[in-house]
Amino acid sequence: MRLKPTSKPSRWHFLVLLLGLGWGLLQVVAASVPVETRVQAVLVWGTAESKPAGKNLKEVDAKLREKLGKIFKWQNYFEVSRKTAGVSASKPHTLKLSEECSVDIKILPENMAEVKLIGKGRTIVTRRHSLAKPDALVLAGDDKNNTAWFVVLNFN
Repeated sequence: MRLKPTSKPSRWHFLVLLLGLGWGLLQVVAASVPVETRVQAVLVWGTAESKPAGKNLKEVDAKLREKLGKIFKWQNYFEVSRKTAGVSASKPHTLKLSEECSVDIKILPENMAEVKLIGKGRTIVTRRHSLAKPDALVLAGDDKNNTAWFVVLNFN
């Protein structure tokens, strides 16, 4: 028994076509809806000295201290400031961490974040970070008197 080709599309053809169009429309809508990512930025000062008198600094938590201590040479790490914000692809954000330090954060396609570290009004470094990674992004630089600063960024 041979089936004859028909010139009329069947109901199944229409159903498959509608499902395909619906799926494509869903993908377009999902891609255009801005999903907000929470970012926390912590400005940290590293030193071999003890906490200076009269400074409003607190020690970083043990987990961060251990992480930084494995990589860097300083024994003490103090939190200078902490800021949190919501960032999306349509809403980049600048976090001012001190008079001289800020970070510009924007969400890029493919689950990436671009971070520009601004120091004394100029871009110091630009880094991209995968939001799929649970690790924090750490940016660092030397400071005066054999000390250093760090900006630790956590994305949720």
